[in-house]
Amino acid sequence: MRLGSYRVIGVLFTLLLSSHTAQSAEDDCRSSTQNDWNVVAQTCPIGKGLWGRTPEKASGAFWVQCGLIKKLPEPSFAKNLPDSIDKDTVVFRQEGNQFRCLVGPFDKYAAALTARDAMRQHPAFSGAFIRDALLPDSVVTKAQGNKPSNKKPKSKPVMALKRDYFSVAGIKSPKPNANERKYRDGEIVWWRATLQEATLACESDGMKLVSESTLRAIAESAEANTQLSTRLPFWVAEQNAFDSTMMVPIPLSKESALLVLCE
Repeated sequence: MRLGSYRVIGVLFTLLLSSHTAQSAEDDCRSSTQNDWNVVAQTCPIGKGLWGRTPEKASGAFWVQCGLIKKLPEPSFAKNLPDSIDKDTVVFRQEGNQFRCLVGPFDKYAAALTARDAMRQHPAFSGAFIRDALLPDSVVTKAQGNKPSNKKPKSKPVMALKRDYFSVAGIKSPKPNANERKYRDGEIVWWRATLQEATLACESDGMKLVSESTLRAIAESAEANTQLSTRLPFWVAEQNAFDSTMMVPIPLSKESALLVLCE
């Protein structure tokens, strides 16, 4: 194991002692080297996405998520990293047959913010966002075991998978899978998703959620706007809903099931 791998383990081990026993923290976030990259298990806690929100504390444990991919990249992919990002700070969390790309962890939110902005300068990482590893409900707790509980289990974040798309005015809309919410408008079947589901789906295929300015331009085009649904709003990159008919943002819950466009 390289020096960088030990450094990642050390930082994670220190940060996670408050929520794990010493042994489980070390096991969960023990880094191995695969294809010249640092890889950790899915049980290593990475917290929840801040999605533009400022954390309650400026110090803690922060990751920058840089994508979700089917397989580990070649070592030469490191050349695509910004000069300010050390390759040894890049960690891939293995999740089934996928790998979540992460940079960190950072003990200061400001440092994570700087890294996120640097990552976003590269087209491959334009959807990079910050995760707070110490959010109370984001830690994997082994101590619970199989003990019965009267509490309703919290829903797990939906993993973005590679999807089929249909074209809408030069950009793409993910097609719904069989067991997902959908909305039929004429011959078109739209996928209805939460903000997190929509964002992850676009990012997993190297795109990002449509921006308000792009959606507004489509809606203002006499030819293009006929391809948009007029009944439901869309999620946009500004982290809010946008009504393409009334041309205004709408204050809806991020758990609302809205339409999705990726660019």
